[in-house]
Amino acid sequence: MIHVRKGPPPPALVSFQKTPDTSVDPPRRARYDGPGFEGVKPHVRDALHAEQRGLCCYCNGAIQPTAAAMKIEHRVPQHGEHGDPTRDLDWTNLFGACPGRMAPRVGREVLHCDASKGDAALGFDPSNASHVATVGYQGARLTSSRAEFQREFDEVLRLNDVPREARQRALDSVQAELARRYPDKRFPTDKLRRLREQTLSPAAMNLRPYAGFIAWWIDKRIRQQSGS
Repeated sequence: MIHVRKGPPPPALVSFQKTPDTSVDPPRRARYDGPGFEGVKPHVRDALHAEQRGLCCYCNGAIQPTAAAMKIEHRVPQHGEHGDPTRDLDWTNLFGACPGRMAPRVGREVLHCDASKGDAALGFDPSNASHVATVGYQGARLTSSRAEFQREFDEVLRLNDVPREARQRALDSVQAELARRYPDKRFPTDKLRRLREQTLSPAAMNLRPYAGFIAWWIDKRIRQQSGS
């Protein structure tokens, strides 16, 4: 998992927030999905996609800034028991999430990320560096040193269901490429460090899917080879 560094909101969203909803009398504040917001959504998607460098805020799978390939996620939901409708346009509460729906497996549709979370409460915040610092892996299983976050990963976001399988496939691809280059499986440490830099490059507009997991594995392999 990667840390989402929130920047400034897109100008279109800022302008919309300042425009009262005059479809009612008396006018009220602008609202998410209120009159005029449909034209703002593409700007929000573009900004979230760029901010997260092409990765879902939760599973780190690939997203694209379209309605079909990305959802605008409210970490604190707008509705329900745990909702806060006053944060519906709060940029710090908006993230880009994958559609979170996979083909039916054993007669059921498998949901994850925002699609699984719905209006549930979520303590984990991908823009909070201290929260992301608790994240680790056991194999391809996403873990947290905080029990409440682990429960959310497993039960609310379902990040250890279908996303676990996708993480493993992404790592398998990296490992297969390394094995082709180095059949004896003695991966030069300097090459691993270079691969790690490329995987999480600050200059990259888009990161490879599951970049955080791949970087974690590379770090682990470097430690093993150095005996530390």
